[in-house]
Amino acid sequence: MTKTPVVVLSGVRWNFLWQRHQTVATLFARAGHPTVFVETTGLANPRPSALAKVGARVRGSGAGRAGDGGPLVYPPLVLPPTLRVFRAANRRFFLPRVARDLERAVGVRPIVVAYPPTRTTLDLISALDPRLVLYDCADDYEQFPHVPKDITDTERELLTRADLVSCTSKPLLERTRRLRPDASLSGPAVDYEHFAALQEHPPALPPRTVCFFGDADRRRVDFGVLRAVARAGFRLRLVGVLDPAERHLADEPNVEYRGEVSHGRLPEALAGVDAFVLPYRINGLTRAISPAKTYECLATSRPVVASPLPAMEDLSEHVYLADGPEGFVGALQSLPETETDERARARGRLARENSWPVRFREIEASILRALGSRV
Repeated sequence: MTKTPVVVLSGVRWNFLWQRHQTVATLFARAGHPTVFVETTGLANPRPSALAKVGARVRGSGAGRAGDGGPLVYPPLVLPPTLRVFRAANRRFFLPRVARDLERAVGVRPIVVAYPPTRTTLDLISALDPRLVLYDCADDYEQFPHVPKDITDTERELLTRADLVSCTSKPLLERTRRLRPDASLSGPAVDYEHFAALQEHPPALPPRTVCFFGDADRRRVDFGVLRAVARAGFRLRLVGVLDPAERHLADEPNVEYRGEVSHGRLPEALAGVDAFVLPYRINGLTRAISPAKTYECLATSRPVVASPLPAMEDLSEHVYLADGPEGFVGALQSLPETETDERARARGRLARENSWPVRFREIEASILRALGSRV
């Protein structure tokens, strides 16, 4: 029996840094739901470098099935929701076409999993007339640069219209429950077996190779910590995208820059790492996040040294909290005295308890309960 179709209104492109949006869509597809992953409909005006992608969408290219039982990936042709004239054009010309394409792909009245709380998302939800809407709140969008001026209002409207609301961190949940007391916590998760394979080779203590992986954006990541780690004599491995303004870090001694790596090959790129650092700046962009890579690090059982974000403080039994360059270097240097086999095993257990199969069963069960209550 075919399950209810699902449309994921993502805030990222399919080939962008792998995160919750892509994982949720993939798991719905593998669970038997006809699923479409709708790539980002925009939060801000595109940079000139993105105009080629817009041209591809005008020509209708780029749509296709993701591999390994994944969803259909659909790149919508829409204008960003930043100006009134853009929104009018979307409603009149672009969104009706998107809705027709999605109906042809998965049928009528799908489940919608929504991410960016923009006017485009709201208008597309209206056009799709979904059976159920889940707003999976994964970011504090008010803090993003160049977002529409009414992002607070459109998020409030989405919170009111959604049948279910989940949040990926406690700070987001506390804020959301002011309007939706029924909102639930659905934190980050990990493809446990994918990363646990690294447990077969115990790390060196004191650590020789220390790693940061992911999107190294200077607005979120403290590059002063990364430089201090390399200059303290550790081998610093960087995997992912470096902020263009900080690319010179890759040329420093003791820095090994691997560049961007697909999610499937990430464990291979992490082989030989002895410890991980998560040096986040604590500001409006980061205060409410619960980084998904945290559980990926924990699944390897390696030590993790992290900035004291609220989400990290909740994990203080499993990560080493540090503040600033000296704090991170000191925590890494102290690992031979502070690290134990039991702490390593506990990190692995926590990651297993937060695996994606566990998290997805919770998400799917909440949707089925909500649908069942309407019968």
